Amino acid sequence: MGAGRRAITDQSVEHRSMEAALRTLLAMENTGANNRSLREKLLSLEKKLASNQLQLAVLGQMKRGKSSFINALLGAEILPTGVLPVTAIITEIRYGPTPNATIVYSTGGLREQVELSTLADYITEAGNPENKKQVASVEIAYPSPILESGIVLIDTPGIGSTHSHNTRTTESYLQHVDAGIIVLSVDPPITEVESQFLRNLKEDIPKLFFILNKTDMASPDEIAAIGHFLENELYRLQINSPEIFPLSARRALHEKCEGYRASDRSGLEVFEQRLRSFLSEEKGQVLVRSVALDALHIARTLKFATAIGVRAQAMSAEELHQKQRTLDQLLEQTEFQVRELQMLLRQYSGDILARVERDLTAQVEASTPVVRKHLKLFQVQHPKETGRLFATLLESFLLGEVESIFRSWRVREDEEVQTQLNLLSSRFVAQANWILEQLQQAAGSLFEVPVEHVSVACPLRVESHLYYKVEPVFYSLDSFLLVLPRFLLRPTVLRKMNDRIWQLLDMNAGRIRYDYLERLQSSISQFEKGLSDAIMMVAETLRSALHKSDNRTQQETTVLEALDSAIKDCSQLLHTSRSTTDGVP
Repeated sequence: MGAGRRAITDQSVEHRSMEAALRTLLAMENTGANNRSLREKLLSLEKKLASNQLQLAVLGQMKRGKSSFINALLGAEILPTGVLPVTAIITEIRYGPTPNATIVYSTGGLREQVELSTLADYITEAGNPENKKQVASVEIAYPSPILESGIVLIDTPGIGSTHSHNTRTTESYLQHVDAGIIVLSVDPPITEVESQFLRNLKEDIPKLFFILNKTDMASPDEIAAIGHFLENELYRLQINSPEIFPLSARRALHEKCEGYRASDRSGLEVFEQRLRSFLSEEKGQVLVRSVALDALHIARTLKFATAIGVRAQAMSAEELHQKQRTLDQLLEQTEFQVRELQMLLRQYSGDILARVERDLTAQVEASTPVVRKHLKLFQVQHPKETGRLFATLLESFLLGEVESIFRSWRVREDEEVQTQLNLLSSRFVAQANWILEQLQQAAGSLFEVPVEHVSVACPLRVESHLYYKVEPVFYSLDSFLLVLPRFLLRPTVLRKMNDRIWQLLDMNAGRIRYDYLERLQSSISQFEKGLSDAIMMVAETLRSALHKSDNRTQQETTVLEALDSAIKDCSQLLHTSRSTTDGVP
């Protein structure tokens, strides 16, 4: 009881300290119009801290049982299980007095409230193949005691699937996440894909829990051995004192749905107790640490610019003029390097699109004789149908052929394209960071100010909202066919459709081509913006640092002292919350 009260009191003190640090940063002169992006970021951090909501993401590979685990936690079959999920859709689950779901579409932010029982129609491949309905995300409200405590539970796309942009979607969402539940299972306990994901993840998320799912498939001795192996692997990944919870989500959900409390046999009760403890004693600290990480980055950026301003004010007019000219040259060089980077990026993305074009052409040429062969089989299988019924069957057959041909092809092509984009992303992020580092080092050296490095980490990913198309048979063919006798209609229609198979495949190839073009252009534009914004933010900060005004020296000296205090407070909050959440005394 005493320890619990101390934890709550400590969280309250840390929360107030973080609020004060954010107010200090917002009060800085350098967060004015010349640094609008920094100010917007600070305001979003202030809002996040005030909401007291913890973003808890459930992460893992496909087929690990993430959805079953979430259902077991909530005590009801909310999310569809045992089916292939639609790629790249994030589902957020918040507390609400009555269960409901809202579908958020990618087309203009349109929102539609639906019944929970219909979720499969939107977030599974069976109900929404290739995301034809253009669902961007799903928001669920549910009256769960766990959610009522201020948690937002986030179901993320499976990492390492054949749709590799799932991984990119999950990774790009991590900036919003405060804590994570990693769902693994006994078959096998951890893969190389998961190990690589965790290497990148452990520095970005303040708190991680590990679920070893599907324990009903192994004996107690096997579970113990697997748990020991997993613990050693996590230590190898430099994740100290990992919290691992063996359980069977399927068994736990069955027990809850039957009206029983999750038993020791399922293992869920142990995790629920730990989660309740976390919510009462550590949630606030994790939230504070998450905000402090971003605030510390901003404070250091502002300190760098302010220190340059202080040095500039102490210089003679002639010396300052010379340094301004040198800095202007540096900034011009930086802007040229950014433009050059953008041109190279466009060139490489053009090369990727050209590869898609070649692959599409080859796919159409290789598939045309296959579809013609299948059309002959269709004729044998439907010897008597004619008229409108025959047209409907033929349209359905052709659509199935088109989907079959291009769907498997696009899985392979998406994998290859994303591999190329990953290489491109790594290369250009490294180049952008080099440009940024050169600029900061040169500016710091010019004004004899220590450098606080800012880095870029924006991934390149592609999403798709493609659907296939087949023209109605009697619309695409000559209208006179409708008046032909039945014995002439079938062979005439089949002959004409046989001649048009290449055209049909090429038409859909054109739509795929445009889809890739649109996706790449959108992804590259966002990536370009992320790179250039990070670099130009520093450039604009440096420009504003040299802006003269009366009494600015005194102002900036005061600001510098306040920033040092904010940096010290954020660093202390990070150290305190890290020590507490990691179990360090």
